[in-house]
Amino acid sequence: MSSIACRAASLAKGGFIPGVLTAARSKMLWRGEIDPPGGVRGLSSQLISVLQPNRGAMTAEVVAALRALGMNEYEARVYSTLVGLQKATARDLHEISGVPRGRIYEILNDLARRGFIGVEEGSPTSYYVLDIDLVFDRLKDDQIRSLDLTREALKRLSVKPRLPPDSFFILRSDWAIENHISALFRRVKKSMVILCYNPEFLRRHYAAIKPLEKKIDLYVVVRGKEDYSEIKLPIYEARGAVIDLLDTPPVNDPLIDLRQDECTILVDGRDFLIIATAGSGRHAVIGSDMPIIGYLQKTVVERLEEAA
Repeated sequence: MSSIACRAASLAKGGFIPGVLTAARSKMLWRGEIDPPGGVRGLSSQLISVLQPNRGAMTAEVVAALRALGMNEYEARVYSTLVGLQKATARDLHEISGVPRGRIYEILNDLARRGFIGVEEGSPTSYYVLDIDLVFDRLKDDQIRSLDLTREALKRLSVKPRLPPDSFFILRSDWAIENHISALFRRVKKSMVILCYNPEFLRRHYAAIKPLEKKIDLYVVVRGKEDYSEIKLPIYEARGAVIDLLDTPPVNDPLIDLRQDECTILVDGRDFLIIATAGSGRHAVIGSDMPIIGYLQKTVVERLEEAA
């Protein structure tokens, strides 16, 4: 057994050993009920010498947790030390926690003001731990209340939601294009309009498109049905304004030299995909959450149903 353990065991014995405190006398000293040798009420030098070397091992983890709750290093060390002692004087806490004497009263008064500890006036003044469950239940309630107030304050700062700017992206590889097409077919919930310029697109993706016919409102729009006679999908021949839409280049930005090629797909009034060619390369323009897409898809469907 180590010397520290031996000395601690001696303190716990019921009999009197010269120069060492009995357990009963130790408790009485902690409570401030008797004066130790020398006339200064508090913990004896023997007990302090046992507790002080162990304070780092005993409290390091607790100190870190208390600091995470907003205490500084000195506050956490004093509070965790007092929790272990239950009741002590400022001198005891200074000697065991290692907090400088010049800071100890300031810290104790602050902990008392914040409701962590109580103060017992006397000569000298003693400090004791308030019920830990009550203290931390109060802290939890205060924290939840503060979070709720902050959340409501932040909500009031937002007058109206800001819509994200319209945006689109360009895909420049066949793998990326085909992957996005598959994603649209999986993601569609209500309706899809396919403005098809080339029957080869429908032949290539027929196995993925055909099951959608039973799940959603599907419209495949072409310029002339004769080129699509063998494709068993709901194919509509464009008329009027829809023909103009098919004849309009999908992208007319002079900085992006694209010309219409395969198709334009409009999904659920929010997503679009345009597949076209630029020189010898295949490209796609994709976008999402653009109000114009919802308007365009709705207009196409209305024109098709009027002509049916």
